[in-house]
Amino acid sequence: MTLNFPFRNITVNELWDFLDKSKVQEYSEIRKNPDSWKKEYFETSIDIWKEGLVSFENEILQVVNTTNQNTIDEYFKQLSNLLVNLHNHLSEDFLREKVNEWNQEIYKKYEEQVEKDSDSFFKNKTTERNHLEEYEVSERYPPFLPTPSFLNTSKKIKKINYNYFCIEKSPELIEVNYIEDYFILVENLFQTLIKIAKKYYNPWKNGEIVSKSDNIIKLKPVIFLEGDHDITYIIKAAELLGKSELLGKIELRQRDGFRNLDKLWSELKKDSWETIPQIKIFLYDCDTQKQNEDFGHHYRRIIPTLENGFIKNGIENLFPKTLIEKAIKEKDAYIDFKSESGITRGIKYQREHCEVNKDEKKNFCSWVCKNASKEDFENFNVIFDIIEGLIE
Repeated sequence: MTLNFPFRNITVNELWDFLDKSKVQEYSEIRKNPDSWKKEYFETSIDIWKEGLVSFENEILQVVNTTNQNTIDEYFKQLSNLLVNLHNHLSEDFLREKVNEWNQEIYKKYEEQVEKDSDSFFKNKTTERNHLEEYEVSERYPPFLPTPSFLNTSKKIKKINYNYFCIEKSPELIEVNYIEDYFILVENLFQTLIKIAKKYYNPWKNGEIVSKSDNIIKLKPVIFLEGDHDITYIIKAAELLGKSELLGKIELRQRDGFRNLDKLWSELKKDSWETIPQIKIFLYDCDTQKQNEDFGHHYRRIIPTLENGFIKNGIENLFPKTLIEKAIKEKDAYIDFKSESGITRGIKYQREHCEVNKDEKKNFCSWVCKNASKEDFENFNVIFDIIEGLIE
């Protein structure tokens, strides 16, 4: 079986994309016009790449903890080669050289287009006349009404020839003055990637990462969740509900959003890169509209919605209304209240809901873990029931 390491490859290849002509040109256009719609698109591409680093690091952990030594060695050798190759091309001089090549291509296409437009213009009959020359033409009058052929409704119209040819557009060259800033941006992304890679590569190079597969009888199951706060809540719930021993039997990892859970689920279903069976549970929040699914030793489960939950989305749905009200009294910025109205099949509706403010999620999580009681976490038993049902 050929081993495939998709998240490593995706992460490195997508960073290469930032050295492509389209990205550099996009950045140049944004700097020229900061209000361009392309700015949000460009910034989103950076955010997506950064989100992928979570998948990349989890893949490293998967390889280190579940594969034989040959696979581990091969993984880090390939990773080193990929990063060295990228680093060799990641220089301001290289970028300037590429920009000069691209600008030459752009200008050549521009000249070809000017020549084409010029030929087209001078083939027009009006070019035979002089600039500002007066001349008459016959036109049907009025031009917008149909008239019988036997009626003579034509009229002589005097016109002035304003004949001249002007190139209004300029070639959309990449601005060389922005190269230094763009290089710094890409270099910072590369250093972020290197930081994660060295975290594991250096211990491997020093002989500190040794395969565990020969000695492992049963690997700990892994629970993948949407975010860091989910893990924090579950650890606190286990402490209050007497489930800490259960958590000692598993690993909790976050994926930074349900879309990244989806990506990993899809990859693992291909069953193309794992070498040792290990239970993996993908635990989605109640509002993600997913369905439970089993695939081998992989399980996708959705936290059930608490119908009387004050907050309708996220793991916070499991908290009682009384706790949320206490939090609001402590700091009303924790919770956002929203209303929605509309008409469905002729029936008007009005809905109101609340959710944790996205910028206060961390603060809200800290407050809950400090102030909530055992009773406030009682509904988290449904999560522990799911875990126990799959690993025991």
